[in-house]
Amino acid sequence: MNTIEVRRSVHVEQPDGLEEAHVRWAGYVSARRNVLMEAVTFGGQRGYYFTVRHLSTRGYHPRPPLFRRSMDNGVSWTDAQTWAASAPIHGRWQLEIDAPNLIFNPTTDTLLRVYRTHHAVDGLLPWDRGAPARATGLLWTQLSRDGGNTWSDAEQLICQGAEHDPTHWAPGVWFGQNSGGVEAVAPVWVDERRFLLPFFGVHETPPYRHRSACLVGEWRADDSGVDWSLSSYATVKPEFSSDGGDEPSVTILPDGRWFMTMRVRTHRGAKLAIPSGKFYTTSADQGKAWSEPEPLRYSDGRQVYCPACLAHAFCSPKNGRLYIITNILDAPTCGCDPRTTLQIAEVDLQTLRIIPETVTVIETRDAAAGQPETIRFSNWTRYEDRATQNTVLFMTGCPGDVGRHETCGVPPHCYRYDIILPG
Repeated sequence: MNTIEVRRSVHVEQPDGLEEAHVRWAGYVSARRNVLMEAVTFGGQRGYYFTVRHLSTRGYHPRPPLFRRSMDNGVSWTDAQTWAASAPIHGRWQLEIDAPNLIFNPTTDTLLRVYRTHHAVDGLLPWDRGAPARATGLLWTQLSRDGGNTWSDAEQLICQGAEHDPTHWAPGVWFGQNSGGVEAVAPVWVDERRFLLPFFGVHETPPYRHRSACLVGEWRADDSGVDWSLSSYATVKPEFSSDGGDEPSVTILPDGRWFMTMRVRTHRGAKLAIPSGKFYTTSADQGKAWSEPEPLRYSDGRQVYCPACLAHAFCSPKNGRLYIITNILDAPTCGCDPRTTLQIAEVDLQTLRIIPETVTVIETRDAAAGQPETIRFSNWTRYEDRATQNTVLFMTGCPGDVGRHETCGVPPHCYRYDIILPG
């Protein structure tokens, strides 16, 4: 049997329709026990509603973001601790603190916390002209030796090499000039000490196109922390993308190659040779060099159309097959929409093309229930269940560029999707 089955249930129920719950990261935090943690934020879509209208969010105070823990492999969850999502700098300026990734040391169970900060100006979106986010992003790390109950003082993530320092903290990245960040996913393990996190940012010089890489972490033998390096970068040419390639996803193929997907965007009015593509690249030398990025296609050669959207590529521990989760369309589009349907599909390991008959809907717009045409099913997080070896995905519907308001028609709950893969 090669069919994929999807089962949906409410994961975090929210009584207030104006304050959605969003699981930003979830995964295992122990090598020895099936202990899970998740990072949950609240009310970001309502905050977006104010900001997109250039209104101050200072009077808006959603519930603080929260760590939750499960000691029984996701059957039940309890609140663990909160963290601050922002801190004042001066006047309208504030420090935004993103949800973290958690990574355990397979030998000792020491936990690593990786998170990004950037400067923000009240009333400006991160991509608005004059917003400082693009030039002020930094990554920080903390350690916990008691399962995430307490954490060490934060230290800035700085890649190895005498040329790197707190300003020039990674290859091609300078604070105040450009920045970089990582995707909120579980690490991809290269061996028992080394792991990969998808990394992306913008070029350090105009026209500041997006590019993607793998951040490589290696646990030190004495368990004192992690040493960091960065693979080479990959991007998508201007004839195929209006602004490069970002929001990468990475997995390691059975033959040892690294496989990385990249999001691309088609601006309105752009005349691209391959519009609305989802591009991928491979590396046969552990990230020293990447192949020329190619558009994802079906087995028969047809192009796979996508909006500018997230994708997760992964090799299933259950059957060893390669899968991709993303928003797939029937025709080209511009920008980020529509994201009204989220699918999973198998990718042939020989041709690296999607097998059309495996495309399976995870979630789609329910027009009869009053869900708007602007609804987005995107920006999920996922992990592979150790007991079943199936994929668990957490996602909250988004009202889109209108933000969350009283009549947006989008439930505020976070849903759990158990994606049951063939054996």
